[in-house]
Amino acid sequence: MSEDEALRRLQEKILAEMSEKKEREEEARELQRIDAIVKSLLTSDAWQRLKRVELVKPELANDVKIYLIQLYSAGKLTRKLTDDELKTLLASLSERAKRDFNIRVV
Repeated sequence: MSEDEALRRLQEKILAEMSEKKEREEEARELQRIDAIVKSLLTSDAWQRLKRVELVKPELANDVKIYLIQLYSAGKLTRKLTDDELKTLLASLSERAKRDFNIRVV
């Protein structure tokens, strides 16, 4: 392997790492924007509950965030959701996620 080839490979590796880092930073900024929007749509108690749910069930919390943003974008959410309303929403979305498995012995 020539020195030029080694330098080229090293440069490609560094550029790829920089690109990955930039993508991760952009993703983190997008998640922060989403959190800021959702936080503005919830009362402080509801926000704290959602963050606790996120620790245990990140998929469910993400579904709730997406749902809330969709409601807000459509103009159907004009006030902050309370903790009780968030509980109801969490229950309904978690029921959708549950699947019933029937095992039959043949």
